[in-house]
Amino acid sequence: MAATKFHAIFRELEQRIKEGTYKDTLPTESVLTQEFQTSRNTIRRAITLLGKHGYVYSVKGRGVVILENFNKFHWSVGGGSFAGLQALNDNNQRASATKVVRFKKMLVDAELAARTPFEVDEVLYEVVRVRIIDDLPLTMDYSYFRANQIPPLTETIVQHSIYEYLTTNGLKIAAAKRRFSVAVAADEDYRELKLGDNNCVGILENLVFNDLGKLFEYTEIHFVPGEFSIGFFAQNDNENA
Repeated sequence: MAATKFHAIFRELEQRIKEGTYKDTLPTESVLTQEFQTSRNTIRRAITLLGKHGYVYSVKGRGVVILENFNKFHWSVGGGSFAGLQALNDNNQRASATKVVRFKKMLVDAELAARTPFEVDEVLYEVVRVRIIDDLPLTMDYSYFRANQIPPLTETIVQHSIYEYLTTNGLKIAAAKRRFSVAVAADEDYRELKLGDNNCVGILENLVFNDLGKLFEYTEIHFVPGEFSIGFFAQNDNENA
């Protein structure tokens, strides 16, 4: 019964978040406990499940922050940490270097708005970088950062770890949503990556949020098939299953 109840509360809160009933934060545990006539533990389990699905993030002293919701995208959540592309290579102990293909400040046009979470005329930094791993160009990331959400970027900064620079300058990274897919290789993929006989690329898309629940980065990482694998750990939240 308890498992059924916390799932039902999760679904109700999920629907309210999608509909915009709540804006920046969820109501307090006390308010939700009284509304749903249940225990704090049941409310906490429902909120934990919201977090696992990428809807909220708990911030000490601020409560449960709602992450920005983008109705035109359907995002899966998981894939471990969100420490950036540098960590992807460091964790596998592979020697790497970075080649900056493009770096500029730009306004979002209609084409970019159609395939990303951003709105037309938002100001972004575009950073396109190739990661050379063991002397082979194996990944290329297309990153877009909201200029009003991060410290200023420069050509020198993007040659190195952007996340290290951002966190050193006060940005608090709270959560990420990720989606994995495979796509036909584009001209730039053939030009910049060592695709060999492959005619497709793996794509890892990231939405990354600060501790206020605001999106500050959207990145697509294109990688050569066969060079990377992604593992998951799943836990059963239904005690009666």
